[in-house]
Formats: sequence, C-alpha cells, structure tokens
Amino acid sequence: MPNLSSAKTLPRRIKRLARTELRHYWQKAPLQPRTILYESFSGNGMLCQPEAIFRHLLERSDFQDYKHVWVLNDFDRYSEIIVEFADNPNVKFVKYLTNSYYRALSTSKYLINNVSFPTQFAKRPGQIYLNTWHGIPLKKMGYDIPGRAADAKNIVRNFLASDYLLSSSPAMTEEMYMQAFKLCNIFQGKIIEEGNPRVDRQFDAVAATKEFTERLRKSGSAVDDRKIILYAPTWKGESYFSPHNDGASLKALVTKIEKQIDTSKYRVMIKAHQVVSEAIGKIVSLKEYLIPNSMPTNVALGAADILITDYSSIFFDYLSRDRPVIFYIPDLEDYKRYRDLYVGPDELPGPVARSSKELVDILASLQDLNDVTPERRSKYLAMKEKYVPYEDGEASNRIVDIVLRSHHDGMKVKPGHTDGRQRILIYAGGMIPNGITTSALNLLDNIDYAKYDVTVLCPFSSTAEQQHSYAQINPKARLMFRFGTFNGGYVSNSLRLNVLKNGSNNWAAALQNQKALWESEWKRCFGDATFDHMIDFSGYTPFWGTLFLHGPAKSRSIWLHNDLAADAHRSIEGNKPLKDGLYATFSIYKKFDNLVSVSQGLKEINESSLQKWAPNARFCSASNTVNASKIRKMASLKIKSAKMKIDDRGNIDPILRSAIMGKLVAELIDPDLKISDDFTEDLKSHITREPFFTFFSAGRLSPEKNHSRLIKAFSMVHQVNPNTRLVIAGDGPLRQLLESEIIELGLTESVKLVGHTKNPYRLMNFADVFVLSSDYEGQPMVLLEALVLGIPVITTSFGSVSGALPSDVGKIVPPQVGNLAAAMLDESLRPSSNVYFNVRKYNQRAVKEFEQIIDN
Repeated sequence: MPNLSSAKTLPRRIKRLARTELRHYWQKAPLQPRTILYESFSGNGMLCQPEAIFRHLLERSDFQDYKHVWVLNDFDRYSEIIVEFADNPNVKFVKYLTNSYYRALSTSKYLINNVSFPTQFAKRPGQIYLNTWHGIPLKKMGYDIPGRAADAKNIVRNFLASDYLLSSSPAMTEEMYMQAFKLCNIFQGKIIEEGNPRVDRQFDAVAATKEFTERLRKSGSAVDDRKIILYAPTWKGESYFSPHNDGASLKALVTKIEKQIDTSKYRVMIKAHQVVSEAIGKIVSLKEYLIPNSMPTNVALGAADILITDYSSIFFDYLSRDRPVIFYIPDLEDYKRYRDLYVGPDELPGPVARSSKELVDILASLQDLNDVTPERRSKYLAMKEKYVPYEDGEASNRIVDIVLRSHHDGMKVKPGHTDGRQRILIYAGGMIPNGITTSALNLLDNIDYAKYDVTVLCPFSSTAEQQHSYAQINPKARLMFRFGTFNGGYVSNSLRLNVLKNGSNNWAAALQNQKALWESEWKRCFGDATFDHMIDFSGYTPFWGTLFLHGPAKSRSIWLHNDLAADAHRSIEGNKPLKDGLYATFSIYKKFDNLVSVSQGLKEINESSLQKWAPNARFCSASNTVNASKIRKMASLKIKSAKMKIDDRGNIDPILRSAIMGKLVAELIDPDLKISDDFTEDLKSHITREPFFTFFSAGRLSPEKNHSRLIKAFSMVHQVNPNTRLVIAGDGPLRQLLESEIIELGLTESVKLVGHTKNPYRLMNFADVFVLSSDYEGQPMVLLEALVLGIPVITTSFGSVSGALPSDVGKIVPPQVGNLAAAMLDESLRPSSNVYFNVRKYNQRAVKEFEQIIDN
C-alpha cells in the first residue's frame, strides 16, 4: 500500500525540486552586462543608498541604456513605486525570493544591497557586488555584541562576497568593518570612503522640502508649510514587535510634545524604523503623524528642522544639515544591557533627554543649532568631521564612477586592511560536548593571536548544547557558520552525495560539475576570502575536508584524534557506523599537506594503519593543549555551611570531600534536584564515619571506552574494599547494557552512571583517582584534565598511551580486568599523593608543535 504521507508531500517536493533546478539554470545563464539589481532591507521598499544611486543613474546621460531591477517584497504595499516607473522600459520589479528574483540575482552584472542577500546567494564570476550598508553604527554591531555572532552570520558572508563596501569615513571603516565585523585580513574587496549617496539630496533644502511635500500628498497625508520636528526612533527590540515601539507609547509622547510647542509653527512627524513600519502604520491614532515607509528617510531629513532620535544612526546623516539633534533616551541602562553603544551619552552632539519632561523642556528652548552650548557645538562639529567628512552632495556621482566605470584615480578607494598575521581557518567540528570540542576550545585559548588571525567555522545549530559550545569560543577568534545548502541541480548534488559516501576515488569525483559545485559552495560560504592555512580539526567526515580542498589556501591539514582504522571497524550492535564516512575521509588524505595525530604514539599507529592512503611524510603530530585556569575555575566550589571555598582538593578533609561527591552524584541522578554552588544542611546526610574512596571516569559510553572492563575490575576491588565507589560521567549507546551489568554484579549502590554533565570537573575534583579503561584512544583530554586538578590517574595501555600522558605521570596497566583491578585496589589501600603536572611547560611544547605544522 502506498505511503499516504509521502503522497501528500509529493507535490510540495516536486515544486521545491523545480525551483532548485530553475535556480541552477539561471546560475549558468549569461550575465546581462548593463543590468543592475537593487535591494534595500530585503525588499522593504525603494530606500536608502541603493535608491539614491538608482535615481542618480536615471539622470545621467551616459547610463541611459542600463536596465534596473528593483526587489520588493510586496507589490501591493509598494504599488505607488511601481506606478511611478510604469512608463520606463528600463525599470522592472521582481518579488523577493520568487523565481524571478533568483533569475535577476543570478544574471545581473551589478548587485547593490544595503543589508544582505539571502542564504542561497553565491556571487558568480564576473558579477560586481556593492554593499552600501545602511548607516554609521551607533549601536554595537556584529562580533562586538557578546554572544551574538550568529546574528551576523549572513552579513559577514555578504561582506566577504562584496567587491566594494561603502563607508562614510576612515572611522567607520575601522570601527565597523574591520573591528565589529572582523573583516581585517580576510576581506579581499575594496572600501569606498566617498560619502553617502542618500545624503546628497539633503544639500538642496528647497528641493528636499518640495519632494517631501509631494510624497506626503501622494500618500494621502495632510500637507502644510509648518516646520517639521522629526521623531525617528530606532528599532530596539529582539523581536519585530517590541513593546518599546508600540503605538500607545508613541502617541503619548507626541501628545506631550504638542502641548509644549507652538503647533501653528511646528508639526511633529514620525519616521518609524523600517522593521516595524508596517505594524505601526496600521495604528489609526498615529496616521496623521506617520511618514510613509516608502518615503526615503533622507527626504524626511532634508525637510526636517529639528531631529529627535535615540540610538539610531540616522543622526549621522543629519549632521550635514547643521541643524539641531535631540537625543531622547529614557531607557538607556536597559538598552545598554541588551546591546550597548559605541558613543556614550556625554559624547552625543546634542542635548540628551532622559524623560519626556526633559524632552519637551529642551524643545521649548531650542530653535536652532546656535541655541546649544559651545561644548555641544564643538562635539557636533567634531563628530561631523570624524564620521561624515566627505558629504558634499556629490557622493552618488563619485561612487557610480568607481563601481560602474572603474575610475579609481583620485578617489578614496582602499583595499581591505591587513596586519600581517597568518590567516588560519579551522573547522572545529560539530561542537557537541565531546573530546574534539574540548580540544578545539583549548587550542583556541592557547593559540598566539598576535601571530595568527583565526577564523573558526562551525555548522550552525540552535540547540542549547551547541549554542553553549559556541559561547565558549575565544572571542579573539572570528566565529563563522555554515548554514543553508548547496546550489546546483539534482544530478550534480546526487553525485556529490555519492562521492561523500564512497570516497574521492569514485568516478564521479573527477567530473567537472563536481569541481564547479564545490567551488560554488565555497563562494557561497566565504565569498572571496582566502586563507594561508586551513584545518579540518574534526577529521571524521569527508564533507569539511572536501570543502576546504576547493577554497584558496597555501596549505591544508586534517586532524586525526584517534586510531582511525580501529574506529572505522568499531562495531556497535553488529553495525560499523563510522566505516563509510571514515573511508571516504581517508580517500582525500593524499590531497592534504599534513595528517596530524594528537600524540606521537598515535601518529605512529595511524602512519602504519593508514599508509595506503597517503605518503608517510604527510603524517605528523601535535599534542592537544589544555586550559588549566578554566578547569580549575569550573572545579571550584563554595560550601556555605563550611564557610570555605574549595579550589584545591588537598585543602579539604577526606570525609567532607567524600560527602560532597555523594551529594553531587545524588543531584545528577535525581532530575528534581538542582546543582547549586551552596551546600547547606542536607550535606550532613552524606557524611559517613569513614570516607568512601571514589574512582571516577568520564567519556562516551561506547565500545572503545570499554566501561564494562572498568565495572568488572571495580567489582573485584569492591569485594576486597567495600568502602569504595565508582562514578562514571557520560552517555552513549551502551548505557543500557552497562546498567544491566551493574545490576547483575550487585553494584547498584556503589556504581553510579550520572550521564552527560556540562561540568564534570567538580566530580573529578572530589574523586580520589581517575580511571580510563579504553581499548584505543588518541590523546584523551580527561587524563590531562585530571592531572591539572592533581588527581592520580590509572589508565590501560592502549596503543598511543605513551604520548597521551606526560612522562613519569600516572599508572599504566595492561588492558585486562585483573591488571586494572590490582592497580585500582592498590590505589584505594595506599592512595597516591597529589600529582604535580607542569601544565604551562606542557602547553608551551604543544603550541610549538602546532606552530611547526602551520609555519612549515
């Protein structure tokens, strides 16, 4: 019987496939040499810099044969614009994200945008992309907003694809592009510092006022000759319907202002931020005050006699008028907690009102710029010189000549900045909680940022655990995300999946369409960016390594975190889940310059077992680094009842340490209990006459970790020394099997599986010994982490163990139950003293090993 669910979705799937094929077709079509695509705010009107450039081109006699394509997201809402150009055969409109849109985006020679093109955009060879942006930043942007790198992911991608970025001044170039969006070293285009086209119309006050009046009349708004007090607040919310922008608040403010001004001379008008303009426009009580969204902001600024704003960068444009600006910021402290500003209230070039009363008082006394204090006047002129020094009404003319005529002589056209550091691109893995993620984060905390410019690539995910990992990435690195998927048609993408499954030795890998597909994907993700060195730090799947092989770099490395031949043949319930992916990864090894194992012992194993896949000379090693300060900080614990802070296990009584471990374990096992920094009266229930001796282990519950051997060994120890217990942190496919084994051995009270925990270091810190029972490993970070905390270590002698532990530290035993049990029993009866591990010296050596690979 046919699958009804599949039948229902079939039309939708066919439609989606047809759209994909159509986009693929247009991406191969010839470029239209005299066609320009314009987009402002994802089609939310004919606005901002693109609108100014467009109208300038219509007036120039040398561009009369050019075709102009405008993107709008709603033809009904912007029907007035469409009607305006209905008789011009050179102007057409396409609806955002439709087939017509993607056709124009793929075939237009010139692309002009003031924000960003959508996820699937990849600039084609021969296209010229000018990103004008839409304002000088007053609010913090990009990477300057802590924890919000994901918000900038598509903007950074678009910037890197741009041939030209528009900047109002050297200050904007440095503060916004180079610092806030971290384009220094990787942006390959040019930055134009010649002013803002949208400001040009403000220099003819008569024409600006006339245009303003005509547009108001066409929109159905009342028109008169009163002076304009323009209120233009920014969008302050985290959603498109912020309570800060609701109609009641706006109407109340306008009413207060009107009570204090001469309404026969002044008229209050509101220019809502384009993000919320549609919602605000539906509020009847505001209709007479609202400037329609279709009217360019700079038309309104050209007609305004006084500007009231808050955190909007709109005031930078207004500086060219030499007219007064008032800053109304009653919610400054709240806003700073959310986003913060580059310019403090004391630096703003106009009076600052913290309440509506202050605002109306300022309005009552302010008639023109001469009414402000000399100090304010000085700040006004200084900010004008810093951020808008080149505004003269001719910016459009210069920018058109630069972009469309390639006239750079005498113009302020600068290449992207570089500071001479080597550029490294690192794919850090899926950023799920595991050893590779920990190793990547540690490397990023130990790398020399004075020497290396580091870009970290992650697959974007909104899951809590991956978002937590993203937040741990060192802020000195540039965090970028891959999101969206390949362009290209069904056939080429099907072949791609076949190659990723079967390896690059597959016949399909050599096809020209595969090379073009991967190169297009590189362009989609990174634009024109280039790197000196690329690193696939995960190394478990062929996808990321293959992507890196199609991007420009001087050298490439792939990391080997384990005995990968053994991993490929690891069986879980009769299946070998890693085999296909690893064999496909092995097939691209020969194209990498370095195959980097994480210890010398592991390098020897991988070199021997993988020698048919790449020359021996490509195999090398670089030890994982460790972040000692982070581990110690996470391991520390405040004990309120004991009135002490514990950050060193040697400073605590063994009975209290045993009790704390018992409480930590209980809280992890019982989902109704919440782990707290404070231990109060309930700690007493875990106090015993004699301390338990606690063995601790952490790792994924999978076959290669062989927790079964550890549990059996502990069973033998427990029979001799019943005052022992075993705590295992981690989760995985073998959990149910291990739980059954614990029950069978009668160890339910003394062996606890606590599952995955974000902070295993507290458990580790209050354990007596750390035990690893693996069959094979790379360089397990948990061993180093235990040593950082001074915890004695017992480990089985897997193949690469000689490089996994520093010399003369830890007990290494043969991988049999009896040998492991003997070492554990001996430790429980004759505990070792705290271990000293010189982590600084160790990290220095590990970083040097890493640098030798990069600098080679």
